[in-house]
Amino acid sequence: MSVESLKELDDFFRSMRQSFNSRDLKTFRSHFWTDKRFHNLDASGRRDRGWGAFEEVLDQEFRYLDSVKLDLREMEFQVFDDQFGTAVGMWKLSQIDPEGRNHEQNGNCTFSLCRMSDDWKIVAQHFSPMSAEEAATE
Repeated sequence: MSVESLKELDDFFRSMRQSFNSRDLKTFRSHFWTDKRFHNLDASGRRDRGWGAFEEVLDQEFRYLDSVKLDLREMEFQVFDDQFGTAVGMWKLSQIDPEGRNHEQNGNCTFSLCRMSDDWKIVAQHFSPMSAEEAATE
């Protein structure tokens, strides 16, 4: 695992968060493998099979919500042969709906990444809600 790969992944996730928070779907999409085999498992239990299904949900949320903010913390990376990697950390999502209500979720997240040409791409991601034990220590 090279120091360069770790820096690349740190920069990669910073860029991903920034594009999500600015609701820039085109740039956000560039961080993902946009194949029909892509899988997103979110904290509510929804499973989007294929990039198109996930993108459709994101597009609706970006259009409907007044504000979205994704935060990723305590990210730990593992890189194998500088071609495949995993990232595990904690996430927090804050959303403000058109009526001004704030909705927050947080928990753990896992990303599977693969180097495709010169770029890293997320090939699968999973978000789980914070457990009762974790919430008690927060």
